[in-house]
Amino acid sequence: EKRLNRLWAFAPRHTTILVLFMLGLSVPTRVDAHDSWLVAGKNVAGMNEPVRLAFVTAEVFPISEQAAKPERVAEWVVFQGGQQRKVEGYAVEKEELAASVKFDQPGIHVVGIAMQASFIELPAKDFTEYLEDEKATAALAAHRRGPGDQPGREFYTKFAKTFVEVAGGAPQKGFNQRVGHKLEIIPLSNPCGWKVGDNVKVRVLRDGQPASGLRISSGHEGLDKHTYVEHATTDIDGAALFKLSRPGLWFFRTHTIHTIREQPAYAPPDAPKADWESFWASITFRVVEKNP
Repeated sequence: EKRLNRLWAFAPRHTTILVLFMLGLSVPTRVDAHDSWLVAGKNVAGMNEPVRLAFVTAEVFPISEQAAKPERVAEWVVFQGGQQRKVEGYAVEKEELAASVKFDQPGIHVVGIAMQASFIELPAKDFTEYLEDEKATAALAAHRRGPGDQPGREFYTKFAKTFVEVAGGAPQKGFNQRVGHKLEIIPLSNPCGWKVGDNVKVRVLRDGQPASGLRISSGHEGLDKHTYVEHATTDIDGAALFKLSRPGLWFFRTHTIHTIREQPAYAPPDAPKADWESFWASITFRVVEKNP
């Protein structure tokens, strides 16, 4: 399955080379397509127990194929009890960007990473397929109203989160802490306690407000590349409901939001011209078996 929405950070599959600019990056040469997630080595830990956190870029969840460079990170933070601290000391470890973090407070810790905005340009046909694949109907209609050979030039930004619960804290508090990402998935119950068979609800926020009508998908380890368990569309409150069917590592991911870029809100003055901005978000968590 060709997933052109994974053309986040690589050169094209065509013989003609796309003009690909990555702010702060060299141009990669991979022709694979990728998603990204923030994965904790464990989602339930003891006090002061080291927990490995990894930002993974993969076709098959969660097996990373390409490590992001440390300079791509805009912000990597941990929230607990309303307090925020930065994740430090992250570095490339084989195919992952990873850090080891100790949690010295009980309760639920929300870990979030925001990547720097990056630029990509795609030929008109590829950009159309990309929007079709992401079900970005409004952006697709706007793109089709333009010249037929108009390339897709956009800045894209990735946001990812995970959760770590430390024994001894209040299990029902802190899981819905907002990290402040432009696009953010908020669990509406404790994700560190989700079990097989649970029906769980999440809310998607855009600029801190409920994002209605947004497509969001679930998946778990062991699936083929770019394969999902369920798709849902957020309601007027930005919420969507999913069923957790098996134990193991899972994810929820939004499909990209595209908006017409009227002016460069955050790019440097010498940045390439872009007609679009897009945003993408995910969370990961572990599902356990129900008690007999």
